[in-house]
Amino acid sequence: MERASVRDRALEFWVGLWPEALRAFLTRHRALIVAGAFFIVTFLVYRLLGAPATPYNNFVRQADAFLHGRVNLAENLTYLELILHDGKYYVIPPPWPAIVMLPGVILFGLALNQTLVSVVIGAVNASVVSTVVGSVTRRITTQVWLTVLFLFGTVYWYAAANGGVWFFSHTVAVLFLFAAIYFTIKDRRPFWAGLCLGAAYWSRQPTVLALPFFVIMFSDLWLPPAAGKSLRERLNIRPLMALGAGLGIFLVLSFIYNYLRFGTPLDASQHLLPESVLAQPWFNHGPFDYRYIPRHTAVMLQNMPIIRMEAPYVLPSWGGMALWATTPAFFYALFAGVKDRRVAAAGWLVILVTTGIIISKATARVWGDLALEAGAPQWLLRAAQDAEGWHTYQFQHQLNLLPFYALIAMAIYTGRHDKFVLACWAGLLPVALMLFTFAGTGFAQFGYRFGLDFMPFLFLLTVKGMGDDLKWHHKLMIVASVIVNLWGVVWIYQFDRHHYLGLSWVGW
Repeated sequence: MERASVRDRALEFWVGLWPEALRAFLTRHRALIVAGAFFIVTFLVYRLLGAPATPYNNFVRQADAFLHGRVNLAENLTYLELILHDGKYYVIPPPWPAIVMLPGVILFGLALNQTLVSVVIGAVNASVVSTVVGSVTRRITTQVWLTVLFLFGTVYWYAAANGGVWFFSHTVAVLFLFAAIYFTIKDRRPFWAGLCLGAAYWSRQPTVLALPFFVIMFSDLWLPPAAGKSLRERLNIRPLMALGAGLGIFLVLSFIYNYLRFGTPLDASQHLLPESVLAQPWFNHGPFDYRYIPRHTAVMLQNMPIIRMEAPYVLPSWGGMALWATTPAFFYALFAGVKDRRVAAAGWLVILVTTGIIISKATARVWGDLALEAGAPQWLLRAAQDAEGWHTYQFQHQLNLLPFYALIAMAIYTGRHDKFVLACWAGLLPVALMLFTFAGTGFAQFGYRFGLDFMPFLFLLTVKGMGDDLKWHHKLMIVASVIVNLWGVVWIYQFDRHHYLGLSWVGW
């Protein structure tokens, strides 16, 4: 209490030095100033530390095709994420990112740098995220800390600074998901929320399954509380119709676009992949199958960086890293609805033990090599081998992830009476489960990039779990998250690209 009062008095002193007109301007336009500052800082950081350009500028090509009255690309391209159908090449991901960059292609043609556009989109999203966070927090310092967490403490930084075809789709989808959230919890307009959700869908299709979040959050409009009235008397379908109308615009556009490409309103691109792709071992059950779920949960929850005995010792893995490894602060999402301190303490104990087991698996080989070099006794080496065998069994059967699943179940159960928490989980889980059925896990990547499709809701749960009054451990986790993502960006985009010191800075 005393520390807060000293800080408040210091702030009042410095603000008191400013002219009255300036103080009034800053107070009136504080949200705009913060959003503008985040736009500038995010643009500079993403651009200076990110990739200079991407060879996978499919959306520049797609935008150019639209401008020439075609939905197919030129026939001499050999890019990734393309399919050949009836002698024509088509981009697999949905086309909204290409439509977003149409003005740039009109001005610069095929020379437009898709990575630069991605950085601009990321900077615009910085302002939107800042505004969304500002709508659920009262303190400006909390708003800044939490906005920094998403922009620089998650794999969104890596994706927006990349600009390649997959990552640009994620960058645009996340922007419009946050815009939809803004029109849901700040400027409450169901039509615009649905429209923005539709734009996210036409960037990354699984995001449409986040619809339950918006239905639940708008429930006070379509089912307002009214004492003495029946359910039928309270029901007002106009907000739901407005939400559906906004989303429906993009659904109709998608049907038309797919019909022009494949003669069917449904997106058949994943089922028209080349035989050379479908023959790969990771497509052993076709493009989509429930048996792929363990692949995704392994990457999302247990993948660690590569640890070696030689420089640079710790490397990012192209296979991706666990969500909690790239953003440790996400653990707070599991406590968004928890009010009992004993339950919270037990939850953190489970997290410490589970993550300790996963980290020990990642470092086991290094410790074993060190033990050999140090001439450790045979009984100790045999014990280490037995432990390695136990680790292998745990990881192969994913028994080590059961505590995580229990914590998620606890988080949903304890948050079921909080509309905001329930809505976030209702928006997150359907998207995640759909992604888990896809054959690929998102490689090559820094973190689990598919997580970006539901990350806005995971982030909102984290905001809720931390609360408005950030403690030292909250800030410590935010700083740790930023350091990890800075490490990944610098190692991959700067050091590995230039083969700094003649070393490889990323591996498999």
